Amino acid sequence: MLGGSSKFRSYAWDPLLILAQMIAMQSVFYFGLGTVMYLLAFFQIEEISLDRIFIRKPGLKLDVITICAHITNAIITSVGLWYIIQRSKLCLDFTATIHLFHLIITFAYAEFPSFTSWWVLTVVSAIITTCLGEYLCRKTEIEDIPIMGGRNNNDGSAQKLIA
Repeated sequence: MLGGSSKFRSYAWDPLLILAQMIAMQSVFYFGLGTVMYLLAFFQIEEISLDRIFIRKPGLKLDVITICAHITNAIITSVGLWYIIQRSKLCLDFTATIHLFHLIITFAYAEFPSFTSWWVLTVVSAIITTCLGEYLCRKTEIEDIPIMGGRNNNDGSAQKLIA
């Protein structure tokens, strides 16, 4: 190490980057949820509205469209974590923040969700998003780091050039 203090991955705290990532992830979450819900409702020939995305009335049970849309959106959001966040350590933080903002927006749009089915669906969606996002990010993190100036042997391992 030159200078004695350099690290392989040295990240400085950058609030603008974090804010941009949060806005991007919230956009991925709502764009994915809206698109999937629209497509599912289109094939079922049902009406789609913001009420489906933000609140479900306690008297109504969750329908198949809403459940499938949230589960599918969890997969879409985890892919967003993989492309935008790229760190497995941060997947839980960003997923929790996305769902916290969803709770706040739901409360501001209609009312505080006080029924179990909304909470169960939200928690299951958050678990799927976090686990799959961490898996995808970790898979990328453990890939070999290419070394400049190396060449490949027949077996694919890197070898230093000796001058």
